[in-house]
Amino acid sequence: MGPHWSQVKLVAKLLCAALAFVVGVALAGHEAGLWHFSPYEEFRLAAASIALLFLTTAVSAVQQWRADSAEVNLRNVQRGVAHALTALLFRIQDETGIDVRDLAATVHLRVRTGVWPRRREKLVPLTRVRFRATSAAGTTWRPGVGVIGRCVELGKLLVVDVAELDRQLEGTTEEEWRELQQRERQSPPEQALTLGMSYREWQRARGKFSVILATPLIGQGATRSKILGCVSVDVMTPDPVPDSYRLLSDEAVRFAASAAAHEISNVLAAST
Repeated sequence: MGPHWSQVKLVAKLLCAALAFVVGVALAGHEAGLWHFSPYEEFRLAAASIALLFLTTAVSAVQQWRADSAEVNLRNVQRGVAHALTALLFRIQDETGIDVRDLAATVHLRVRTGVWPRRREKLVPLTRVRFRATSAAGTTWRPGVGVIGRCVELGKLLVVDVAELDRQLEGTTEEEWRELQQRERQSPPEQALTLGMSYREWQRARGKFSVILATPLIGQGATRSKILGCVSVDVMTPDPVPDSYRLLSDEAVRFAASAAAHEISNVLAAST
């Protein structure tokens, strides 16, 4: 109901603004002598103007209070999620021997943006834990796009050696990229080398990650479970461990990632 309710509130605000404008013009015209209203009609217009002013002021006050409460709640959620991600990274370090400083973990949530009929779904980072600075991919991921998007679309844990994919696609032109995507539409999503990315998105992301593990965040809806987003762990480049793909594919690492995703889902559920 959230996205639709936001649109209803937007329409209501615009309607109130239009009514206030009409009432204001009517009263101004009456004062200027352009048209005349009876004392009773003038009172009703003035009362309507005052009521609209009160309504907009009250709504703004309530929205500010809700925004402040939401900001506090968001900070608490981010703190809880950060603790879970930090614990996950150290657990992976213990299981694989990969230095925690060469790892990063992120939680992406599905959100809808825009106004109907041009609403779009994207994956927005909620919290990211990294112990060493590095450049970001610079791409807003969407369901079905990239390792993160594929994880959300398929609803299952994925481990992808993106450095190997970059080597296979080295030298690919934009035209060849489009032809490859055309052929991949006939294949299962798991076999797609392009991971649903555009050529420009691949250019921005290539060379920044070595291996990416992504596991879905599963929440409980009114009637069935739903994918809220995903938890991802990435190994930075240059890869400090030549066998990092096999290490992240280990059953113990997969279990740790799934357990962290379950814990984070509980944190998100407790905040709503």
